[in-house]
Amino acid sequence: MKTPASLSNILAVAGESRQHLTELRAGFRSLLAAFQQHRGASEQTALEEDFKLVLAAWGMTEADIPGVISALRLRLLVFAVPILACLITAAWSESRPLSFLSLACIAPPCLLGMVTTLWRISILRNRRFTPLCRWLPRLRKHR
Repeated sequence: MKTPASLSNILAVAGESRQHLTELRAGFRSLLAAFQQHRGASEQTALEEDFKLVLAAWGMTEADIPGVISALRLRLLVFAVPILACLITAAWSESRPLSFLSLACIAPPCLLGMVTTLWRISILRNRRFTPLCRWLPRLRKHR
């Protein structure tokens, strides 16, 4: 029995998608492994003790800090604008599911960008490196 062209096309695309997802998953796992092995405990401790190492890793000098903080504050606006646009669209569109879907897709990466930007501002302002996992609970206490 011969399958229709459209069904065979659908099956071919599904197979390609499955293969693509497998490749993406393998790539993500290799990146995650590289990220986890990037910095050892001794290097982490050195970063926390010597702020100049952080500045060198970020390609900055002490004199660059005020300008970088100003640029990071502008980056906060860049992350906030898409969220606000989606919120306004959701309110304006009379509860259409597409507007809420766009908000659900855009808000998480923008919020993550805002949090990491606030973390970098905090590091530069305090002139002391704090790992993100230790900084996050402090952020909650300050609010």
